[in-house]
Amino acid sequence: MSANLKTEILRLRARLAAAEEALRAVRAGEVDAVLVPGPDGQQVFTLQGADHAYRVFLEQMQDGAAALDASGAILYANRRLAEMLEAPLETVIGSEMIRWIEPGSHPQLRALIEKAALRGARAELVIQTSHGRRLPVAVSASASGGAATPGVCLVVTDLTEPRQREEELRRQTELFQQAQRELARQAAELARSNAELDQFATIVAHDLQEPLRMVSTYCRLLERRYLGALDEKADRFIARALEGVERMQRMIDGLLEYSRVSTRGSAPAPVDCRAIFRQACADLRNLIAANGARVSCDDLPTVPADETQLLRLFENLISNAIKFRSTAPPEVHVTARQLEREWVFAVRDNGIGIQAPDCERIFGVFARLHPRSAYPGEGLGLAIARRIVERHG
Repeated sequence: MSANLKTEILRLRARLAAAEEALRAVRAGEVDAVLVPGPDGQQVFTLQGADHAYRVFLEQMQDGAAALDASGAILYANRRLAEMLEAPLETVIGSEMIRWIEPGSHPQLRALIEKAALRGARAELVIQTSHGRRLPVAVSASASGGAATPGVCLVVTDLTEPRQREEELRRQTELFQQAQRELARQAAELARSNAELDQFATIVAHDLQEPLRMVSTYCRLLERRYLGALDEKADRFIARALEGVERMQRMIDGLLEYSRVSTRGSAPAPVDCRAIFRQACADLRNLIAANGARVSCDDLPTVPADETQLLRLFENLISNAIKFRSTAPPEVHVTARQLEREWVFAVRDNGIGIQAPDCERIFGVFARLHPRSAYPGEGLGLAIARRIVERHG
């Protein structure tokens, strides 16, 4: 027997052994599909008998799934992967996986498949769909089959929505950081403004009150020495001068108090508002008694506040309610209700009331709605009250 004949017999026996091994694998259910070369390229034939239960799971997955042979041809793909590739399933199966990957991601895909043969691997790639759309994906790969039939299983996750969420989070973070910077700038500006206001208050306290005290002193001397010694007009002039001095002193004191609400306040601490209410009524007992007023309150809470300023707030609001009374005896009632994380206080009275167009104006500095002869005061009580409330947030 010639050597060539012996070689041919050995080759045919090897092919027969390979065919027998393939048939054994098909019968054992170890093969899902057969890749057959042909004149028009490779064709994939899916074996009906290899329809395992795991296929149901794969078809219901929200991620794409594929099985590749050693050359990178797609032996199996679920419908979700076909949807991601925007291609019919029959077109996807049998094609090369690299065909669906953007050229810039080809090196990552090759490296992923190489790593998968040794251990599980993951990479982020960009798919190019049949319509030319770019789709960012995360691909997890693991080895499948055995030494005789090596392959790779892929799980493909669409990253479009996560990337959009990341971008939105990045944008929101940037906006938040901008807001923080703006808040810091405004806080610095407010601190500077408060420092200037405090300096102004100090100047007012010293530079304006000193000449005012001098005028007051000489007016008092005139009153002691010449009251009744001159004519009635002179007495009236002296009285008017003293009234002007006293009014100016009250205005300066009020401005100082107004300016120092923000700069000289204490740190907030738990304050029993009912105790503050009782103290305010005690401080105003002469005014309450003189007007026959009835002042009451609901059960008031304990809140974090500057105790001194909160007392001043209650005194200003209660005294204001009594001052602007009607012909009936004044009735003042203080309430509080919780609104989410805040407490809303209200002071209700039976006085002359406030017209809607004036509700904002009355909180201005030196604001008055009535002549001083009818209702005395300098128009600072509600302005100070509002500033205290604003300082407490």
